[in-house]
Amino acid sequence: MSKGKSLPPALKQLLKEPTFPARTSKLAPSIKLPAGRAAGPLGAPKESKLFQTFQTISDDANAKGLGWGEWLSFTTATLVTLNSPNALQSLHRHAVNPSGLSIEDRVARACLMREVGLKCIGFIGIPKVINQLAALRAAVDEDAQLKDALPKEPRRKVTAKDTEAVQKAAYALWDDIYTPVSDRLIDILGHSHPDLPVFIVDGEYGPLFSIPSTFSSSPALKEEPVWEVNRLRTSLVAMAGLRAQGGVGPQVTSHVWGLLKASKSIAENDPNKKGLQWLTTEEGALWTVRMIDHICEAVEGGAQEESQQVQRESKL
Repeated sequence: MSKGKSLPPALKQLLKEPTFPARTSKLAPSIKLPAGRAAGPLGAPKESKLFQTFQTISDDANAKGLGWGEWLSFTTATLVTLNSPNALQSLHRHAVNPSGLSIEDRVARACLMREVGLKCIGFIGIPKVINQLAALRAAVDEDAQLKDALPKEPRRKVTAKDTEAVQKAAYALWDDIYTPVSDRLIDILGHSHPDLPVFIVDGEYGPLFSIPSTFSSSPALKEEPVWEVNRLRTSLVAMAGLRAQGGVGPQVTSHVWGLLKASKSIAENDPNKKGLQWLTTEEGALWTVRMIDHICEAVEGGAQEESQQVQRESKL
C-alpha cells in the first residue's frame, strides 16, 4: 500500500469495532451480554470526580507518613494499565500543576509519572505504554515552562562498558524480590521457553527495572534523583499494573511479597522512613491493593456510568 493511502473502508470500520458485538444470551433471552473489548481506550468520569479520588488517596498517604512519590507511583501505574488517557492527564493536572509548587517540584513529579509509565512495559506490554506516555506528554506540553524544563537525555543507553554491570544489577534485583525461590523460578520460566528468563531477567530486571545509577558508567547518572522509581516504588508499580489488568493473580502475589521485602531498601535518613516501613508491612500492602482497586472502580465504574447516562439522554 502506498504511503499516505487510507485503509479500505470496510477494514477501517472493522478495526474500530469491538472484538465481538453485544448480543442476547441464548440461555436467557432477557439478558443482554456486553460487547467484547473496545478498539479505543477507556473513557474517564468527570475530572471533578477523579480529583476527589486522587485527593482522598494523597490525603490518606500523607496521614500514614508517606511522601508524594509512593501514592503517585501506584496511581500512575494503575491508570496507565487501565488505558484511560483522560484519567492519566487528570492525574497529571492534579499532581503536577497545583498552585504553590516550584518548577523543580513539578519537574520531579512529571518525571516520576513518565518513569512509572516506562516501567509498566514490563508488566502490561509496549502498546498501551506508547499510547499512555503520549497522552502524558501532551499534558506536559500544555505547560511551556514544564515542557522546557523536563530532562531530554535518555538514561538507559547501555554501552559495552555497562553490559556486565547491567547483568549484575538485574540478578541482584531479581534475587532481592524472589529469594528464596529466585533460582527455582528461573528454572520454571526456562522450562516454558529457554529464552524467557533471559528476556525477563537480563532484559527487564536489568536496564528497565534497575535504576540507572546501579549499572551506568556515565558519571552524570551516579546520583539518584528524588523522582527515581526505586526498589520500593518498583514493587508498587508492579502491584498496580498487575492488579489493574486482572487475570494474573500469581504475579500480583509475587510482587506483594516483593513489597514486604523492600523494607531493607529504605534509607536511614529518609524523611518518610516511618511511613515507608509501615508500607512494607501486611497492613501497608492491604492498603495499597485497596487503593489500586479504588482507582479501578472510580475510573472504570465512573466511565461506564457516564456512558450509560449519555446513552439515556440521547434517547430522550
